[in-house]
Amino acid sequence: MTAHSGTFAASRRTFLAAAAAAAITPTSAALLGATTAAAASGGLPNYAPIPAEAFGPALNADGYFVGRIDDNLYWVTDAFYQAMFLTTRTGVVLVDAPPTIGQNLLRAIDAVTRGNGRPSKVTHLVYSHSHADHIGASSLLGPDVVPIGHRETRRLLLRDDDPHRPAPSVTFDETYALEVGGEQLQLAYHGPKGLRIL
Repeated sequence: MTAHSGTFAASRRTFLAAAAAAAITPTSAALLGATTAAAASGGLPNYAPIPAEAFGPALNADGYFVGRIDDNLYWVTDAFYQAMFLTTRTGVVLVDAPPTIGQNLLRAIDAVTRGNGRPSKVTHLVYSHSHADHIGASSLLGPDVVPIGHRETRRLLLRDDDPHRPAPSVTFDETYALEVGGEQLQLAYHGPKGLRIL
């Protein structure tokens, strides 16, 4: 490399750095100036407060909340993920088993079924879809649970071969009526966005 080409490279870098600084300065001043002005005036801009409902329900000492949706249908959350379960005369139908809730799903089911006198054994597990963040705790339920899901969910889980997410043994294409212990869930596939449960 000659001295001339090295000088040109250095000049080009200097020019590009100066051009970038010149281009970014007005934008930075506008953005930072507003923030600086707000901070200098003693506070942040006047935004609406976050509604209390946005924080979700209060969690119990074990780190979860369980609530009734309707009749024998309940939901469980850890403030990040949620699952739903239906208590029946012959056992529990669980919809999804997020790993963040894990053992708390079983605690919530035990607490509810102790109160309503129904069996606490999970007999069926409905997969909303194949992602581990929704069904990663499936293996906690044991081998006797009947996993149910869309045909595509089964294909994806067989491909992934994850022992924590067994593939559904009962599948459907469009809709499926699950009847267990005198209760019914209507499952409907709505494309890649997931499953609708009525």
